[in-house]
Amino acid sequence: MAESSETSGSSTSSRLLSSSNDPSPLPASASETDSPSVDALSSPAPSDRPEDPLQPFLVQRTLSPTSVSDSSHPAESYSPRPGASRPPASASAFVSSPLNPNATGSSHLRSLASEDSQVLGSQFLSPLGQRGSMILYRLSIPDDRTEAPAMSTALYPPRPIPPVRNSTLSASGDSILSLSADSKYPYGPSRHGALVPYAYDPGLDSNPDEPDIDDFLHDPEDLHATKTSPINSRGLLNVGSLALLIISLLCLFVFFPVYRYFKDKPINAAIVGNVLVNSTGQVPVPQSLYTMPHVIDPSTPVHALTRIGFDNYTYDLVFSDEFNQPGRTFWPGDDPYWEAANLWYWTTDDQEWYDPGQISTKEGGYLSIVLDQVEDKGMPYKSGMLQSWNKFCFTRGYIEVSVALPGPNDESKGYWPGAWTLGNLARPGYGASTDGVWPYSYDSCDVGTFPNQTYVNGSGPAAALLSEASQSKYNYALSWLPGQRLSSCTCPNEDHPGPSPAVGRGAPEIDILEVEHNKLGGTGQMVSQSAQFAPFTHDYLYGNGSTEMWEVFGNETVPNAYRQQAVSALTELPSDVYVGSGNQFITFGFEYWSNPKNSSDGYVIWQTGGQRTARLGAPALSPDAGMNGTQVGQRLISLEPMSIVLNLGMSPNWQTIDTSTLSFPAEMRVDYVRVYQRQGETNIGCSPSDFPTEDYIKRHLDSYMNPNLTQWNHPQPKNGLYAGGC
Repeated sequence: MAESSETSGSSTSSRLLSSSNDPSPLPASASETDSPSVDALSSPAPSDRPEDPLQPFLVQRTLSPTSVSDSSHPAESYSPRPGASRPPASASAFVSSPLNPNATGSSHLRSLASEDSQVLGSQFLSPLGQRGSMILYRLSIPDDRTEAPAMSTALYPPRPIPPVRNSTLSASGDSILSLSADSKYPYGPSRHGALVPYAYDPGLDSNPDEPDIDDFLHDPEDLHATKTSPINSRGLLNVGSLALLIISLLCLFVFFPVYRYFKDKPINAAIVGNVLVNSTGQVPVPQSLYTMPHVIDPSTPVHALTRIGFDNYTYDLVFSDEFNQPGRTFWPGDDPYWEAANLWYWTTDDQEWYDPGQISTKEGGYLSIVLDQVEDKGMPYKSGMLQSWNKFCFTRGYIEVSVALPGPNDESKGYWPGAWTLGNLARPGYGASTDGVWPYSYDSCDVGTFPNQTYVNGSGPAAALLSEASQSKYNYALSWLPGQRLSSCTCPNEDHPGPSPAVGRGAPEIDILEVEHNKLGGTGQMVSQSAQFAPFTHDYLYGNGSTEMWEVFGNETVPNAYRQQAVSALTELPSDVYVGSGNQFITFGFEYWSNPKNSSDGYVIWQTGGQRTARLGAPALSPDAGMNGTQVGQRLISLEPMSIVLNLGMSPNWQTIDTSTLSFPAEMRVDYVRVYQRQGETNIGCSPSDFPTEDYIKRHLDSYMNPNLTQWNHPQPKNGLYAGGC
């Protein structure tokens, strides 16, 4: 059945490469009856050619190009390449090679030669053009020896060998079989984890009649036949993710900062406009102390967030301080909206020194202002004045305070508790800042802007030169005011806060409350609620011919006979609103409206205990023309940003002081301060664009920071109608 090597090489080498279809070598423990002997495997006979010492180990295999050997395919002989010469060697001297581990080195083999040796042998013996093959290696596993021979695709792992050094020195250049000799690199004694060779034929992995799995990628017809949509779910997901990322970044770095800017604008305006913070290096209040994060105190009751005004408009709360956190102090830099004064209020001949240490918040949720009979800086008393000047201001609206008044009862004579508002161009207690702006609320360019409201040559008006309503200490002159420093007559390029030199500016005053003993012959205390204006009409009269001009409400309120620079009403107070008698809080407040486009459209309405007490209409401040008039124009309900003042003082200019009716320390308590404005008309801040103050105050900071200056210490701006004009 043997054929020549030239005719059998092709089929032989192909079958040798098919490790998955070849019968696996038998285990070393197989019986001799199941395993062919060396003699049975040798081919050809010794008589045909010289003995090849390696021939017994090149096994004849019965192979077919497409299947393993079976009864229908006769075995073909295998012989070494013609002309190969090998040195004589005895089979008995052969030692196991790592590529044929089943041979033990004796003259008798118990298993087939390894597949890798067969394959390699076929590489040397096959004719040219034969399909190539390769041997690959993997790690052995214990199951390799127990795997069914028909399923095995790998050669056996190496068997344990004696601890001798073996050589891989080949008998010839064509053989890879090992001979026994010393080796520098001994093979390990264990076969576990060793590299196991196995034969691999790439041709068996493919069928020439079947296309490769990636052929469609190279088929132009298939590419053109495939229809794709320009829109798919993956693309939509990618675009959506990018859009979401962009929107998130815009929200984080654009929309959110813009939102916070407008949300915090009132707070920033109140703080940025505060020259004390910006120019004098005030230190911020420590976190352990009180800080008001918002203009509206979070502890303000919900029911107090809105109100219906006396004008039937809906008003929103725009500022509140409930004073609920105890231990707050009001030294410079302690609070964003309030600061306690540290000065003597000489303009009204007060008897106390205003000391910041006299003001604090207490347990029970109220502000305490204490008047002590203790000498301080040469004054017999010390007390407190709290201001929001240049920190918080509002233009138009309604302000309400809840107060418990000082004193043991309603018969005390001498305390001067006050809550009032003043235009931000004047700082209370700083005479240089008030000089020439208090209490002007005037936008006309006429004699009303002149000093003493008289002409330069002193010729009149007659009503200003002499007034029986004036006082002897003023020589019965109507006015001793220095003239409106920031009038609408100001020459171009002169010192003026703006928005234009043609706009009259000032610091009008509207009082929430000033309390004194009844001066009308009765008992108890009365509250005076007033608005002060300049320039003056003749004999300080104001229009009261109709309710559009002036009106008082209820039986407890009467017009105040004291009229200089003021329009005022007096209201009797209940007896239980004093700290030493009843200690009940009572509300005081006023609502006012002004229209810069229509000066006759304005009013002030006061209230005490929640009830209206008096109303002043803009027509009451109409021009004072005619032969007996002072020739002044319309005074205005305040258009200026107004700051808030809370204080407790004593002065003989206010009322006669009777210390026998007083007790010390005396305390004025403030439960809250709340400010409201019409819906859609919010205007808070001390330097609004239409009536700015910030830059002007910064340019004249010494006049606003030094309480010892009594007069304006900068050049007077020129008045176009006075002393030569512009």
